[in-house]
Amino acid sequence: MVAARSVIWILVSWILPVATQFYGDFLHGVASGDPFADSVVLWTRVTPRDPRSVSELPVSWEVWPEEGGKARNVTGETSAKKQRDFTVKVEVSALRPGVYYSFRFTSGSAVSPLGRFRLPPAKGAALESLRYAIFSCSNWQWGSFAAYARAAAEELDFWLHLGDFIYEYGSDVYPELDRIARPGLEPAHEIVTLQDYRTRYAVYRTDPDLQTLAAAAPMIPIWDDHEVANDDWMHGAQNHQPATEGDFEARKVAAMQAYHEWMPTRFDPEANSGLMEWRAFHFGDLSTLLVLETRLTARTSQGELTGHDVRRRIKDIIKASGNRSTSSAPWVSPEQWPNSELDVQLKALQAESYQHRSKPEKQLLGSEQLQWIREHVTASSQGGVRWRLIAQQLAQPLAPADFEAAIGHARSNPNTGVRELGDHWASSWDNATVISMAGEPSYVLESLSPWARSQRGHRLNITEGNRENALMALASARYEIPLSYDGWEGYLAERGRFLSAISQGGDPSSTVVYGGDSHNAWVGSLRNASGHMIATEFDGMSVSSPGIDAYQSWLPADLVSAAWVSANQDLTWADTEHRGFMLVSLSQDSHNVSYRSVDTGFPGTSGASECLAMFTMAHGQPGLSRRSCRLSSSPGLASSPGSAPLPAAAPPAAGGHSTEGGTIGDEQAAAERSGPDAQRPAAAAAAADGETG
Repeated sequence: MVAARSVIWILVSWILPVATQFYGDFLHGVASGDPFADSVVLWTRVTPRDPRSVSELPVSWEVWPEEGGKARNVTGETSAKKQRDFTVKVEVSALRPGVYYSFRFTSGSAVSPLGRFRLPPAKGAALESLRYAIFSCSNWQWGSFAAYARAAAEELDFWLHLGDFIYEYGSDVYPELDRIARPGLEPAHEIVTLQDYRTRYAVYRTDPDLQTLAAAAPMIPIWDDHEVANDDWMHGAQNHQPATEGDFEARKVAAMQAYHEWMPTRFDPEANSGLMEWRAFHFGDLSTLLVLETRLTARTSQGELTGHDVRRRIKDIIKASGNRSTSSAPWVSPEQWPNSELDVQLKALQAESYQHRSKPEKQLLGSEQLQWIREHVTASSQGGVRWRLIAQQLAQPLAPADFEAAIGHARSNPNTGVRELGDHWASSWDNATVISMAGEPSYVLESLSPWARSQRGHRLNITEGNRENALMALASARYEIPLSYDGWEGYLAERGRFLSAISQGGDPSSTVVYGGDSHNAWVGSLRNASGHMIATEFDGMSVSSPGIDAYQSWLPADLVSAAWVSANQDLTWADTEHRGFMLVSLSQDSHNVSYRSVDTGFPGTSGASECLAMFTMAHGQPGLSRRSCRLSSSPGLASSPGSAPLPAAAPPAAGGHSTEGGTIGDEQAAAERSGPDAQRPAAAAAAADGETG
């Protein structure tokens, strides 16, 4: 008996350490992605306790239905390998649509957090509704990712990220050191190598709000430019310097490898050459979602004429027109611009800009992807699918903001409150643009953006840099010279080809385009070359990256929004001062979008989301209806019946949130900071002057 007990004790003492061994830790949460009717990708990362002495860790995974029924448990074994940065991706099949599943990973005795997902029905099968959220532009240093956590509370079927999931800049560039809201970015330098990109993703994936959303619903991602480098294209990028950063192709390959290691995509860089291309997702008979690629597969260079170049040239023309040696007239007053030498030069720049933007050889999507879009839109329509959804990285092209028109519209409004608001706008605009004695104090006393109030109080001096930017904006509007060329504004012929492709569905009331990139929110109708409406576009604000409010804080935020709507007939609404996400509720009869704002000031302490605006598209009825919107901390879309369709450009609201307005492109927004740009590093200057998104 004693001998038997001794044998048992020896066996237990040998087995127990093996059974309880911790190979590593699940520090980055879990995720699911790319949902199909019968399969999904599960993701996690095991951080080894001793990464120097291990090259592979055993990992088990388990998926089970939350309610039991006919669905069965699915389990498997895999490994976290050093060559994949110890990330794990498993494509799990033989699953049933419409069933809520939970999943987890284990490695030794370490157990991951739980994840959850539900798969859509097969293409053509009956489906009544979907609920999903759309994000873009999440910059670690600009603030918290509270938008992710708030969306996770909404019982989503999936979530889209339209790019700029990470940013490549070093910790001292975007934002600059005095504007950093959240420290801890690693590596501190600009990321260029494979290990750099891996480290940056590892930092982002520690965010608790991101982990909450990643575990709650499947992700459908696509990259924009900052997953590689700012303003990238097929063979280069604005923020890539070959002389100091090496071959761009090598950097692109490294960036894409890290992207797929750290994202729940079906693409495997080890098994597939080239890039993950555009792809389609089917949600029964309710919708087909096309996810496009606008950066690396076909885009031609935007470097011939950039927003930075155009802004500098406009400022130089304005400065050269005045007598800088006198204290009374450093610039020519805008009233004196017509028929002046300044007028001639700005008209020439406008013609040059339009010629450049209209070149037929400039591409974003390429002929192969355009043909793919046509085929899928046509097949979806002919197959009886109710909605065609197109997700891509960029925002709709806009004419430059027209502040003079916005002020004029407000001051002629029959509503007394709106007229008074217009008078206030006029005072603010004159304060920024009227040429007065040099050194004469100018300031804004109220209606600053929330960011400006938090940083500078309610009194903000108008600097010479502010006045330069205001006059530049005035010239941009009067002469129709866009200040951004990285987006669709710089590729007009390709934009026409894209609109032609998506119009193959025939019904404009069932075609929806989603965009990101600009950090601001706007809603507009899309028309073909003949002026016929073909779709509606909803472009979302950023998760944390700054909008126009952080850079043009010397103007009232509602004036900025109104100026963009006034310049763009088909732009219905915009918000240029909030961060957040779009929450979409889709049914057989309607497409509902709620724009949700969040506080980005305190990472990990996500409060309620605020509904800024809500819009409804009724299937079979072209156009939009604006629904009521209220502050709510509970999940769901706030709405009320009986709202009338919106006109193309609604009159400005008096007080509260702007109910109309335009957006400003990410590239231009960053240009509207005050003060000189002297002697900044190239990357910092690019970020500040609009070459970033």
